[in-house]
Amino acid sequence: MQELKILPPINAKVGDIFEISIPSNPASTGYNCLLSEMPHCVYFVESTYVPDEPIKPGSGGVSKFKFLAVKKGEGKIIYHSVRFSHPPEILEPTVMQQRFVIVNQ
Repeated sequence: MQELKILPPINAKVGDIFEISIPSNPASTGYNCLLSEMPHCVYFVESTYVPDEPIKPGSGGVSKFKFLAVKKGEGKIIYHSVRFSHPPEILEPTVMQQRFVIVNQ
């Protein structure tokens, strides 16, 4: 059995803005990386997709998500890969799609 690598927690202070980057390839795979869970101590600010350079058909990129730490607390930030078909296809989160955040004063 292969051991899962766990990413270290994100430590932030109230007022900090932090970013999570996740490898993504929506044009080729048809799956979009969507935020599905976040703790009460952070607010979602924005998301962007940055394609790899040089841009070629089928090449991937990075989905970037910005958050604002608003109060002391901790919890999971989880993403799912979703393909908008009928019915939608939702994949279980990968290691890269699961992060733990700790916000201190």
